[in-house]
Amino acid sequence: MSKPIAVSYIWNRENIEKLFEASYKYQFENSRKRYIGWFFIALMQYGIVVALKKEAFAILLFTTIVLFYWYYGKKWIAYRRAKKSFEASEFKDKEIKLTVDKNGFELITPIFEHWSWNEIDEVVSLGDDIMLYKCPNFHYIPASGFSSMEEKNRFKRLAKVKGKLK
Repeated sequence: MSKPIAVSYIWNRENIEKLFEASYKYQFENSRKRYIGWFFIALMQYGIVVALKKEAFAILLFTTIVLFYWYYGKKWIAYRRAKKSFEASEFKDKEIKLTVDKNGFELITPIFEHWSWNEIDEVVSLGDDIMLYKCPNFHYIPASGFSSMEEKNRFKRLAKVKGKLK
């Protein structure tokens, strides 16, 4: 039996920003809602054309505001919500320690919790970093959380064997 993989890192603002960017992109790319959003945006862009032709400035203003919200506003609002959640989190600026083996994950500090591999929906490799998706939450593991490249590669191999690595 091989020894468990030890992961240890500080949950700080830098990590929350990386997690936000990765999870936002992941959710956008893997959501069926994006097709509805594209249809909605196409309608709004059509609304702009109609508003310009008919000189309906109220419609033009409304569709422009909606488009700005879609492209810039919703991400900004989600980012502010993530930062606020981080500030209120019991994990803020604390060391996160967990072990991973063939049975699952054990979060050791700051609280003790056990997750089996069946509870994890996906493990996403983000280049050097790792993101665990356990619906409805994302858990971020920076590359610095592993003691060596071999440990990180062992983790990825184990996730692949369990059918969770994407």
